[in-house]
Amino acid sequence: MDDDRKLRGARVLKVQDPFHDAQLLRDVAIINTQTIEALGALPPGGLPILRKRRPLPLLPETPMPTGRDDEESAMPKMPMQVAAVASLALAACATPGAATPKATQMQENAPVSSVRYTYPETPVVTTGELVPEGDPAIAAKMNYKPVEWPLRFEKHSFGPRCYNTLECHVIYDNFDFGGDKPTRSSASYGPDYLKDWNGSYGAVPNFPSAAKVVWRSKDGSSHKAEIDIGEIFKDQLMRHFVPREEAADLPDGKNESPPSILLEVNDRVIRVYMVASVPTKHLQKPGNRYSTSRRDLVLVKTYTY
Repeated sequence: MDDDRKLRGARVLKVQDPFHDAQLLRDVAIINTQTIEALGALPPGGLPILRKRRPLPLLPETPMPTGRDDEESAMPKMPMQVAAVASLALAACATPGAATPKATQMQENAPVSSVRYTYPETPVVTTGELVPEGDPAIAAKMNYKPVEWPLRFEKHSFGPRCYNTLECHVIYDNFDFGGDKPTRSSASYGPDYLKDWNGSYGAVPNFPSAAKVVWRSKDGSSHKAEIDIGEIFKDQLMRHFVPREEAADLPDGKNESPPSILLEVNDRVIRVYMVASVPTKHLQKPGNRYSTSRRDLVLVKTYTY
């Protein structure tokens, strides 16, 4: 054995791979970004401390509802690092043929009437129960300040969805979303297909090249389009409906939660939306101590082919 060890030479530790380390850091950043997008930013002082209670007795198991059998064909396969949050993204759609809304100031104190969609369609709560305060010591360390206004973003998440197509591909940030199988109609998902739609491809710096869309509408016609996301959002302003006086204080006054830019292909129509998480001073759902932010779906641009 000693002779064999001499022939092989001294054992050395594996050399650290900086590229692998960088990829791991990016994976963690993507997961953190998606977690913040899904759950929102922490309230001032951190999460409220709840009183411990005795555990409830075990209840009979209830069968979980089964997912749609066409989800795999209708949805793109996501990278492993975002698979954990991909289930948060749901379908979105709207009536085809709608006119593109005119440019508006999206951060005025009143809701913008010319923006076609928000979900849920409820006004921003600006009175009533305040967001619970956390530990004052933690809040002091976090250095909470009034948020910088208007809200801007330097990176974003992205999420495309295809409906009423025979095949559909969306290429963005050198990643191909979509597939060659037909997709269901948006109406088949019911009236809440706009609900809880988030971008599942995260931590994208502003801005990659234009999104390329190649698809066949339900009548068999072939289409190609380039949607210049950077041009649409060149002002880098978040689209939302929270008035300035309702925006909660944040650490160092910065909103670090990147918005989701969402692209819908629906037969012959392409729509671009934004969902931004904006922490608020008041609970947006009375009695729900975790409803500390708004995440409204805003229609930004519509194209008809």
